[in-house]
This record gives sequence, C-alpha cells and structure tokens, in this order.
Amino acid sequence: MEIAAIIVAAGRGTRAGGDVPKQWRRLHGRRVADWTVDAFLAHPAIARVVLVLHPDDLGQAEGFADVLIATGGASRDASVRAGLEALAGDPPDLVLIHDVARPLVSAAVITRVIEALADSAGAAPALAVTDALWLGEGGQVAGT
Repeated sequence: MEIAAIIVAAGRGTRAGGDVPKQWRRLHGRRVADWTVDAFLAHPAIARVVLVLHPDDLGQAEGFADVLIATGGASRDASVRAGLEALAGDPPDLVLIHDVARPLVSAAVITRVIEALADSAGAAPALAVTDALWLGEGGQVAGT
C-alpha cells in the first residue's frame, strides 16, 4: 500500500500577525515548514510528500529534497485539490492531509491516523489539551 502526504502551506498566516507567513518563521533554528515536512519524510509508511505553496512562496521550495511542489489555490480546499491533482498521474492508495503550521506532529500520531484509515474512509487526530489555558484581562489572569 502506498501512502502520500499533502502538506498545505499556501496560507498567509494573517491571524498570526507579522510580516512573514508562519510556515517560514523560525522555530528552534529551522523554518516551521522544514520541521513539518521532515516529520512526514521520516515516517516509514509515507512514500511521497507533496508540499502545496502559495504562488509567492515558490522560491522557498529550494532545499526540499524528495518533495513534490504544487502551487496552491485561493482557499485551503483549492490548495488541497492542487495537492491531490499533483498525485493524480500516479495515485497512492491513501492520502494524508496536514497543515504546515502543525510542525510537532509525532510519528505515533501519523501511524494512528494511518491505522484508523484501515476501517474508515477518513480519519482525523484529536489530541487532548494538556497545557493549562489561562484567560487574561487587562494584563492580569482572569481565570482558566
């Protein structure tokens, strides 16, 4: 069985603010996109990785070895479609779709999603929030 991963990286990250889309920001010395792509390239079950980029970011594709680059669309679903179309000539058995802004995906989560697809046409991971979440107001903690 061949499994491909589509990593959607065509967004502009406007909600995160700043001048640089979050996939190109640095996280522990590397770009967020580098961490995300490497998580899928390192997984033994993933045969191919498609990285879907915004047209303005195609120059960022340099340095991604063993990755197929696709140009994203005007919306997330259009970018996912572009990733699927990039695989259409030689379609895999399964396709995982992942947001580039989630760089800390573990091999175990990827494996569990693949395992869930054995019994289902679709699967999505749901992870418990283990960090404390605090509500702030006026520079003070207002609750949890």
